[in-house]
Amino acid sequence: MLNKNVALVTLGCSKNEVDSEMVLGYLRAKGFNITNNLSEANIIIVNTCGFIESAKEEAIRVILELADYKEIGTCTDLVVIGCMAKRYKKEILANFEEVDLVIGVDEYNNIDEIFSNHFKLNKNNLCLKFTDRIISTKFPTAYIRISDGCNNNCNYCAIPLIRGKLKSRTIEDIYEEAEGLVKQGIKELVIIAQDTTSYGVDIYKKPMLNKLLKELSKLDVEWIRVLYMYPGKVNDELLDEIANNNKICKYFDLPIQHISNNMLKKMNRHTNKEETYALLNKIRERIPDAIIRTTVLVGYPGETEEDFEELLECVKEFKFDRLGAFTYSREEDTVGYNESNQIDESVKKNRLDKIMYVQQKILEKEMKKNIGKELKVLVTDVTDDEMYFECRSHMDAPDVDPKIYLPIKTPNIIIGEFYIVKITNVHGYDYLCEYVEQREEINV
Repeated sequence: MLNKNVALVTLGCSKNEVDSEMVLGYLRAKGFNITNNLSEANIIIVNTCGFIESAKEEAIRVILELADYKEIGTCTDLVVIGCMAKRYKKEILANFEEVDLVIGVDEYNNIDEIFSNHFKLNKNNLCLKFTDRIISTKFPTAYIRISDGCNNNCNYCAIPLIRGKLKSRTIEDIYEEAEGLVKQGIKELVIIAQDTTSYGVDIYKKPMLNKLLKELSKLDVEWIRVLYMYPGKVNDELLDEIANNNKICKYFDLPIQHISNNMLKKMNRHTNKEETYALLNKIRERIPDAIIRTTVLVGYPGETEEDFEELLECVKEFKFDRLGAFTYSREEDTVGYNESNQIDESVKKNRLDKIMYVQQKILEKEMKKNIGKELKVLVTDVTDDEMYFECRSHMDAPDVDPKIYLPIKTPNIIIGEFYIVKITNVHGYDYLCEYVEQREEINV
């Protein structure tokens, strides 16, 4: 058994978090001690994101902060892994003398050899396994990554450069992982990929997300939530499965990115305005209480004021339940990087502010409509001030959506269990609630 403590810091998306959990599982099997205390760690690993400029800036800042533990803690080795490590390995090694080892996502298959060589350990052919993850999400939720990479090749996106083409896992492999998680007490499975709706087209020659969801729902799990659905690929079979399967949250994460046909074409999005509106309206008609979350991107090269106003009008008209907005980040080696008609940063920011102001006003009005409603919620944590339990309903994905706060004085509440609550007030972008005696089950 090694007498070395390892701490791991994860940056970026939930897909990165799954990688980190597998790395932790590998390290535990290798004999390292896992710690959350950076001050007592002999080895500190940071899993980086390299998707957009702000993510790279965050990674650089965190690397420098963690390097301080070589002075104030017990750290002897600082290891950088992940997406930025793959994309900028040479630059990291050349510019950060504090960093001792860099492992990109493309090297994960050789992680045992790399770690063993660097730390002078015996090689024992250990590898990263989905079934050996150390879950780091708030109990009882876990992510299930059903594929890696992406074939969409959006002109603004560096993911295919980092993660490669679509690589789906088999239904059997995913089911085995999910079954193991359920045995550990996991009650919410969150299905993720760069594009979940493309799942299976590489290995089964057709989209298989609906079939996968049907199989996973055979498990003793309360909620199955699907994220990152590509708008142009949501078919009727998938809609029917979500509508008719009581275990699947009626929650659609559909990053439309834009609504102007001009911009959708420039971005190489494989859909158009008419198809997008048809899908959104079909969901609202087919599943009236469905929650629809989207992401929009402003300031892509060539976006005219007319294009932006078209997007703004869509946000006003459709009233998305959840919305995230970002300014275009110019990423080298992407098609967008070489476009001549780049948008000034001040224009991008102004457009972002307008989108978020409109969405804020929509939310202020729409959230008040939920006051008095009874919801089934999952209790996930206690607030730092220990005044409230943190909860989520079917309307809310982990980390990105509003929370529901239940007073801590409420008796007999257990973290990781489901309860019925009544929404009593809106607090910023979150809700306050009170416990309701369970008169009958609310099936959401």
